[in-house]
Amino acid sequence: MMPRAFLILPFFASLLFLVYPHRAYAAADCSPAKCGDLTVKYPFWLGGPSKSPPDLSCGHPAFELSCIGNGSAGASMRGSSLHVLRIDYDSSSFIASHARVAAGEDGVCRTDFNISISLALSPFKISATNRALCFLYGCVNGTEPTGGPGFVNATGVPGCGKPIVAYLGGSYDRDAPPAIGTGSCMYAYLPVLGTAAAGATAGDYGRLLKSGFLLEWAGTGVGDECPGCVASGGGCRYRNGSTVCLCPGGELRRPTCAGTAPPLP
Repeated sequence: MMPRAFLILPFFASLLFLVYPHRAYAAADCSPAKCGDLTVKYPFWLGGPSKSPPDLSCGHPAFELSCIGNGSAGASMRGSSLHVLRIDYDSSSFIASHARVAAGEDGVCRTDFNISISLALSPFKISATNRALCFLYGCVNGTEPTGGPGFVNATGVPGCGKPIVAYLGGSYDRDAPPAIGTGSCMYAYLPVLGTAAAGATAGDYGRLLKSGFLLEWAGTGVGDECPGCVASGGGCRYRNGSTVCLCPGGELRRPTCAGTAPPLP
């Protein structure tokens, strides 16, 4: 007959699991990675085959990146035409360009779209330090501005097939387009990097479109707890809409591995 002690121990073990139910997670490879000169780390992460369970990922879905080619051209954002050129983790911001207007030498021919649509469901906001680069097209009966202060004829690009006039405005505001005379024209305005636009004119539209614009994620709450998690010996992960800390023993805690709070279930 099995000794009574051996019968009691599994019973107490099951009670402990009911009091502190949690799973042990393997430490999937979410370490910083490189796309050319771009360092990818939390809250950004490189997508691909995951070693993590489906409810635990290396980061927020909106921050998932893929290297472009061998990575020399930076990274692209998941399901988007946005390319990430540089990330400043200290200021929670990054520089991105839109492939529609930054690729090739005829991007000005494809500026007739609303870039805010690409960011509608994301946690990113367009920085107010960007400048507004305006494009007027489809003007009725040749009413496009010509020769006025700040207006530049951008029609000389081969393949455009339509008259386009460029104008470099002030600070970019998604809800308030620059106050310029548009005649009987349709127009679009895109953010361009403020530092790249310093000393520039509308005639530099090609370079400005390729230089990209600044996006920020400060204030979204994504990644705010990560420094404390790392300092406690853990690694940041994303689960069920929030950042969690994967601790050395494989358990998940929030916000750090320190303290006496029980692991997350």
